[in-house]
Amino acid sequence: MALGTPRVHFQNAAGQVLEQPAGSYVIIRYTAGPRQFADLQTLLGYAKQLLALRQWHKVVADHRRMTPFTPAESSWVTDCWLSMPSTRMQDFYGAVLLPAEVLARIPAEERAREATANALTYRRFADEPEAAAWLMQLV
Repeated sequence: MALGTPRVHFQNAAGQVLEQPAGSYVIIRYTAGPRQFADLQTLLGYAKQLLALRQWHKVVADHRRMTPFTPAESSWVTDCWLSMPSTRMQDFYGAVLLPAEVLARIPAEERAREATANALTYRRFADEPEAAAWLMQLV
């Protein structure tokens, strides 16, 4: 299923926030290399604003090129960014795109299983069309 080209909503040194209106989801595409913590916070802040503006609850997080989160970044993402009040969003789904070599090291049953981190129910994928198909079947 072709969804068309997503529209860039915001971009900085940490990555891009895109919107995919045909699928009613946001794409966070992280860039390669080092980043400033403030750039990551700004990037994810714009993603959160776009989700609220469109009243969407689905996101593709493209980690395929990014440098892994630092412990401080991981804590901030978990404690702050993912702590969305249940009154604003009942269900929040994320399709996490990982490099194929990283995904290959994760047991198949764990890759296929949905997991939950704070308010986010997520699943891991190697490619965007597969991730989009999963998100599209969610209400």
